[in-house]
This record gives sequence, structure tokens and C-alpha cells, in this order.
Amino acid sequence: MSTAVITAWSAVSPYGTGRDPLAAGLRARAGAPASAGPEEWTADPDATARVVPGFEVRDALGKAGTRGMDRLTGLTAVTVRELLSGTVPAGADGAAGTDGPDGDLGTGLVLGIASGSVQGFMEFTKASLEGASPIDVPPSKTPNMAMNRAASASAIRHRLKGPNTTVAAGRLSGLVALDQARRLLADGRAQRVLTGSAEEYSAARAHLTHAAHGAGVVLGEGCVMVLLEPGDAAAGEPLAEVLAVHHRVAPDGDFAGALTAAVHAALAEAGVAADSVWAAVPGHAPGAAGGQELRVHEELFPAEVRSRAASVALLGETAAATGAYQLAALLSEPGEPGRVALVTTTDPDGPVGCAVLRLLTDGKDA
Repeated sequence: MSTAVITAWSAVSPYGTGRDPLAAGLRARAGAPASAGPEEWTADPDATARVVPGFEVRDALGKAGTRGMDRLTGLTAVTVRELLSGTVPAGADGAAGTDGPDGDLGTGLVLGIASGSVQGFMEFTKASLEGASPIDVPPSKTPNMAMNRAASASAIRHRLKGPNTTVAAGRLSGLVALDQARRLLADGRAQRVLTGSAEEYSAARAHLTHAAHGAGVVLGEGCVMVLLEPGDAAAGEPLAEVLAVHHRVAPDGDFAGALTAAVHAALAEAGVAADSVWAAVPGHAPGAAGGQELRVHEELFPAEVRSRAASVALLGETAAATGAYQLAALLSEPGEPGRVALVTTTDPDGPVGCAVLRLLTDGKDA
């Protein structure tokens, strides 16, 4: 597969809107601010979460086209806007986010999610059950029921006309989306691809997480998107080269065995040895999946390699957004160009995966 490079990125995170607040917070190794959030969000009176400060969909995007839009879609659309505001993909009139000249394959968008807006699904189902009839549901909420809602709404709003894809792979969604994006480029399906993953905080998600993992898991939210271009035809300055992405499923809860195999396969595909890795970033999944992942890192990499990049645990449990936040942590970390870095992610339901990148800038301008 031909090499793809990351040429730009942005985020909406608990540190604020844009890549600069996230990069600064990660470099400082400062935990994102935690708050109780609106009363209706909390799963219990003592629950806290790391949410995007002051984020309201209609305030962030305006009233046009946002009536009934769920929080996940809003977070994604704002992140795409922030990314495009700093880059100008080739377009009919040169405007960011505008595709259209003859011969241009367009800008694709691949978004990783967990299961869409859990809060939206719950509210929609409740309305159907409590209404005078099953179809007595809020019409403005209906588009949110589509799995591809966030990706398609973001593409429509920002006039992206390339392939539009949503992948749902739990905490691996960011890495699977990255893999899908580079395959679109390799197959000649798009000129460039925006890819990343997103997660929202809500009362419904808090309740489900509490039921699965018990108390003590501080939830986070946000979205990170990167601009991926072909390595031999990139319009922007390359920030990182995607050398390999590999993912598989852990049988019978053997996360360590499956992840070790995935890491070795990815390093072999990338053509680098484990002792050449400059930084290794784990995903910090809750429960046994995260514990076994950390043991794999301890077995494969020395302490200095494991500590060079910021931990995504600073952001809370960000679920589907985890992989994209890991990429942001690497892109934010200063160092000499040419460094090889690795991220791994595990999901308590079984999937494991990793990505190998070569960082091409010093990271100081992230």
C-alpha cells in the first residue's frame, strides 16, 4: 500500500476548541478540567466528566441546519470546520472544504464512532414508546438515528464531495478509520481524506459505562480529525507518515496475546524494529483490556519510550475518540523529525489494534 501522510489536524476537546488548546494541555501533562456538567447529564449526584467547555451545538454552529442535531454530530462538524479553516484543499474556487474541479477526486471523510449518539437513541425510543402511536416522534430528531449522521452532516455542511464513511469499532474506531482512509487514497477513491473519531458525553452513556465498569470511570468526550493525503502528492507539509495499521480480535479475553501479535505485524509491515520506536502510547481501556495492554507495553518498550508522549487518560475515558486523541498526543510532542512512534488501543469487547507512524516535524508548531 502506498504511503499516506498527515498534513493537518484539529480537535474539539475538554481543553477547548481547536488543536492549540489540546496540544498545550497534553504537553503540560495537565488533566483536562472535570465538571459535573448539566444536572440532567449525570448518572449519579457525584459523577464528574471531562466535557468540552461551554459547548452547545447551536451556539457553535448557528441555527441553520442544527435544529435537533445531536451532540456527537455537533462535535464532529465543529472539528471539521476547525481543520478546514487551517488548510485549503484544492477546489473550484480555492475555498476550504470546496470540491469540484475536473479531475479532482474530492475530499473524503471517514469517521470512527462507537454507536452514534446513545442519548439520542434513548430519547427517540422513549418518545416512540410514550407517544400516542409509535410514529409519534420528534421529526427533527429522526436524522440522528442514522449511523452516518455525523459524517454525512459534516460533509454536507462543509461541501465535501468525496467518499463518506462511518466505521463503528468501539475504542478502536479511530485506528480503523485511519486504516480505511489510507485505503481510499491507495485505491484512488479520493484526492484527500479527513479522518478521525468522535465521542459525546451524556447521561445515557454514563449509565451504560457505570453498568459495565462500575463507579470510578471518569468519562471524556470530543473529536479529533486529521487530513490524510498521498505521500507522493501531498499539498500540505507532511506532519507524519502512516507506516502501518493493524487490528484483530482477542479470543477468550487474551488481549495481551492478540495485541502483541498485532504490534509485531504492524512493525514488520512498517519495516522497523521494536527498539527503534521513540514513543509508544497505550489507550488505557478500563478493566482487563487496559491492564493487559499496559503489560504488553512494559514487555516491549523501556520506560523512557512509554513516557515520552502524553497519556490520553488525561482526557478521561473517551471511548471511540481514543485512537484519534492518541494521534494528537504524538503530533503534539516535540522532538527530532524522523521519530518512529506507535499507538495501541484495546476494547473490552475484544478488538485490539495499533498504528505505526513516522513523525516528520519537530512538533513545536502543533
